[in-house]
Amino acid sequence: MKFRFDDQPHQSAAVAAVVDLFEGALVPPRDALAGQAAGADGHAAFGLEREILVDNLAAVTARESVTVQRELDLLTETDLLGVAQAFPNFSVEMETGTGKTYVYISTALRLAEQYGLRKFVILVHSIAIRAGVVKTFEQTEEHFRAKYPNVPYSWGVLGENSALSDFAEPSSTVQFLVASVQSLDKPNKNTLYASAEQPQLWGDDLTGVQQIAKARPVVLIDEPQNMATPLRRQAIATLNPLVALRYSATHKEPFNLVHRLGPKQAAEAGLVKRVSVKGIVAGEDGKPYVRLDKLRSVRKRLMGEAIIDRASANGARRTSVVLQNGTDLFEESGGLAQYRGLVVESLERRPDRVVFENGLTVRAGQETGVDHLAVWRDQIRHTIRQHLRRQGQIDSMGRDVKVLSLFFVEHVADYVGDEAVLPAMFDELYREEWLRAGNAVDDMPDPAELRVAYFPSTKTGILKDTAGRASDAEYEARAYQEIIANKELILDRANPRAFIFSHSALKEGWDNPNVFQVGFLRHTRSELERRQQIGRGLRLPVDQSGRRVMDPSMNRLTLIVDESFTEFRDGLNAEYVASGGGAGGDGDSGPEVEDADTEMTVRRRPTLFNSPEFAELWKRIRYKARYRVTVDPAELVAVVAKSEHLEELAFIERRANVVQSADLVYDDAGQVITADTTVAESRGERIVVAGQRLPDVVQLIEDQLQYGKFPLQLTRPTIVAIVRAILTHPGRDYARHVLDDPDRWARIVASAIRVETIEQMVQGVTYEPMDEETWWDAEVVFLEVESKNPPQPMPGNPDPQRGVVPAPDDGVNLFDHVDYDSHVERSFAAKLENDREHVKLFAKLPRRFKVRTPVGEYSPDWAIVYDEDGAQRLYLVRETKGTRNLADLEWDEAMRIRFAKRHFAAGPEGAVDYEHTTDKHGLLLGGATEGTGGEAA
Repeated sequence: MKFRFDDQPHQSAAVAAVVDLFEGALVPPRDALAGQAAGADGHAAFGLEREILVDNLAAVTARESVTVQRELDLLTETDLLGVAQAFPNFSVEMETGTGKTYVYISTALRLAEQYGLRKFVILVHSIAIRAGVVKTFEQTEEHFRAKYPNVPYSWGVLGENSALSDFAEPSSTVQFLVASVQSLDKPNKNTLYASAEQPQLWGDDLTGVQQIAKARPVVLIDEPQNMATPLRRQAIATLNPLVALRYSATHKEPFNLVHRLGPKQAAEAGLVKRVSVKGIVAGEDGKPYVRLDKLRSVRKRLMGEAIIDRASANGARRTSVVLQNGTDLFEESGGLAQYRGLVVESLERRPDRVVFENGLTVRAGQETGVDHLAVWRDQIRHTIRQHLRRQGQIDSMGRDVKVLSLFFVEHVADYVGDEAVLPAMFDELYREEWLRAGNAVDDMPDPAELRVAYFPSTKTGILKDTAGRASDAEYEARAYQEIIANKELILDRANPRAFIFSHSALKEGWDNPNVFQVGFLRHTRSELERRQQIGRGLRLPVDQSGRRVMDPSMNRLTLIVDESFTEFRDGLNAEYVASGGGAGGDGDSGPEVEDADTEMTVRRRPTLFNSPEFAELWKRIRYKARYRVTVDPAELVAVVAKSEHLEELAFIERRANVVQSADLVYDDAGQVITADTTVAESRGERIVVAGQRLPDVVQLIEDQLQYGKFPLQLTRPTIVAIVRAILTHPGRDYARHVLDDPDRWARIVASAIRVETIEQMVQGVTYEPMDEETWWDAEVVFLEVESKNPPQPMPGNPDPQRGVVPAPDDGVNLFDHVDYDSHVERSFAAKLENDREHVKLFAKLPRRFKVRTPVGEYSPDWAIVYDEDGAQRLYLVRETKGTRNLADLEWDEAMRIRFAKRHFAAGPEGAVDYEHTTDKHGLLLGGATEGTGGEAA
C-alpha cells in the first residue's frame, strides 16, 4: 500500500498563514550568483524588514481565528556558545492527526519556492517523533516533488551518514536536517560542539553546531512545549535561526500565534475522528476501595489525596478525601463496614505511600479493593466487541478499510513471559465475542494470528519496560522502527494482524490512521495519559488504495478506559487547561468526547426502504455527474476590471513608520496612567527598499491563485489581460498603488479574480451524468443499522445544536430516528412528519451522499416524496439553513448551493426539484425566489 496525499484546504490555510508573513519583509541578498538560489550558501545575507513583518503579522492574525497581534515577540537568549541571540518565533496550532508534519514540510518548500530559502532544521524532542518525520518525508516524496517541481530537496538525520556535511555545503537544493534537541542541549557531551579531526586538517575549525549556525537556518520546532526549559531555549538559540516556526497541538508559549486549528474545530470539520469513551468502573472485590493519587506537603505536613467509596442515598459513590495521620476511613466513608479499622498510621515519601494501622500499604498511583484482571477482561471484551461491530459496519458500506485496535500495556511481563496473562485472556474473549456477534464457528480466525506486539528491546532482543526517559531511547527506537516500518503492512487486509499491543511508554510520535479502538491496560494511574490515548487514534483512516476516507459516519475513535466517563472527561479537560488550551481565553477547548454508553442505534425502516416511493425517489437522485465549466476570458477580464472586490486597492499606501503621540498622565504614585485610547497615530517616514527588482506582479497573482483555499489555474495571458484592464480602467487610479505595496496589491486582485471566476463558473457550468455503474448504491448510502453518539444535555447547554431524536413509529421518515445538525433541521423534520397528507416519505441524506462542485464536495440535507393533492407526485431535494439569503452564508457555502442547483437540473430521469429553504419557509413549492444574492427558484 502507498499512502496518497491531496491538497486539503485546512492544510493550505496553515501554510499560507506563515508564508504570507514574509511578503515584502524577507529581503534576499543582492549578490546571489546567477542561476543559484538566494539561500544556497545559507541565510546570513537575508534581511528581515521588522516594520513590514509586524504589519504582515497584524494582517495575517486579523484573518485567522487568533488574537490580532500588532507587536512582534522575539525569543531573546544567550546561546550555549555565549552569544546573545534574538529572533522572531511564529506558532501554528494544529490538532493531532490533522497533518502537522505535512504542513511544516510544505510550508518550508513554499518558502523555498517563493523566497529562495534553502536551509531548514527540524528540531524534535524524541526518537518517536524523529522517526515519524523521516517516515513522512518518505511517504510524501512523490507528492511534494509533483507539487513543487522546481524545488529540489533532500533530507537527512543529524548524526547519520553525511547529513551534517550535506547541510553545510552550498547548494541550490533545499536541505532539511532532522535533529533531536538532546543532541544540542549538553555542550560538554554532545559531539556537535567538538571540532572533528578531518576538517581541522583542511583548515576548517568550525564545530558541527557552528556549521549549522553559520547557515542561519529556518528552524521548524515540532512540539515546542517540550523545549521550554531554559537549557533547551538556549539550545534553539545556538542554531542562530533566521526565524523559528513552532508547530504543536498545545502551545505552552504561543509566540506570535498565527494560525489555530483546535480539537473542536478539527472534529466539527471532519478532519479527525470523533471520540467516544466507554468507561469500565472497577467493582468491589469484598475489600475496601482505596486509590491514592498523590502526596503533597501543606505547611510542612504531608497530606494525601485519595479516592474511597462513601455511603449515599443511592448506594456507595466514589469520592475524594484528604488523608493525614489519624484519618479514619470508616468515618470518612459514612460508616461503610469494609473500612472498619482503616486508620492512617503514617504518610511516607520515596516511595510515596500511605500506611494504615492494620498493615495495609497503598502507593501513589495504586488502588486496592478491585480485581484488575476483571477490569482488563471487560476492557478487552468491549474493545473486541466494538472492533467487530466497526469492521462489520465498514464492510456493509462497501468501504475497503481495515480496522485496527490498540492496547497499551504498562508492563511487558503482562504480555510476554511465564507470568503473562494477556495473550490467553485475549484469545478466549475473542472466541466468545466472535460467536456472540452471530458469526459462524467455522469462519473464526485463530485469535493468536490477529494480535501483534511492539515492545522496547535490547540489541539481543530482550524486551524491556521503559518510561520514556532519555536513557530508554535506544530500546524504544527499535520498537518505533518496527511500528513505523510495518505501518503500511499492517493496513493490508491480507495481513490478519489487527490488534496491536504496545508499551505504555510509547505514547507519541507514531500514529496509525486505522486505529478505531484504544484500550489502556494499566496497573497504576497517571494524570497525563488521556490526551495521548486520544492522539494515537485521531487520524482519519485510509482504504486499501491509501486514500483518506472522510466519511463521518464511520470515523469514530472509541476509548475503553478503566474509569467512569465523567472522570475521564473532567481529567481530559484538566489536561488541556494545564497544557495551555481551553483556559478561558480565545483558545479552543479540548475535543468533545462522547459517552459510548449513550450510543444510540439508528435503523432503516425496511417497509419504506423497499417501497415504490423510495425506489422512484432514489432512481432520480442516485446519479453521479461530472461538471464542465466554460469561462469566456474576454468577459472575465471585463468583469474583474470593474469588480467591487477591487475597491480596497484604492486604500493601499506605501509602507511607512507609525508615529504615536500622547500626553503623559500620572497618578499620585508617579505611575503613568495614559490610556491607550488617547494615543494618536500618524504616518511617519515612508519606507524605501532600494536595490531590489520590482516584483513580477503577474507571478505574485498566479501564486495567490494557486495556493489559496480554492486553487485556481488561469493562463498567464488571461492574468496579464486582467492586470492591464485594471491598470487602464477609466475612472479608477489603481496603477500607482502597484508600486506602493506589490504584495498586497496582488493579493487583493487574486481574491477578486477567484470570486468573479467562480461566479462565471456558476453561470457557465454544465453537469453530465457519469456511467451508471459509478452511481450511488442505496445500501451503502442508507445503512441498515448505524450507531450515533449525540451530545447529551448539560448545564449551560440543555439543548445541544446537534442530536438524535426518535421518529414517530408510524411516521414517514426512512429511519426510526432523526439525526439533526441544527435546531432548524429538527424543526424541519417535525414539519415533514406533521404533513402526512402530502409528504409520503422523507430521509435525511447521509453525508456519504455527495455532489461534486468546483468549490468542494457538497452533501444536501433532505430527499422527499411529495404528493400534490393526488394530482402530481414530486421528488424533492432540500437544503435547510437559518436564512434564505445566500449573502448571509459563507461564500463557499453559498456557492455550493448554487452549483448543486445545476447538478440536480441535469438528472437523467428528469430534473429534480432542488431548493434552499428554512424551517419557517417550508418546502417552497411553486417557484419561490431567493433573497438578496440568490437565484430564481
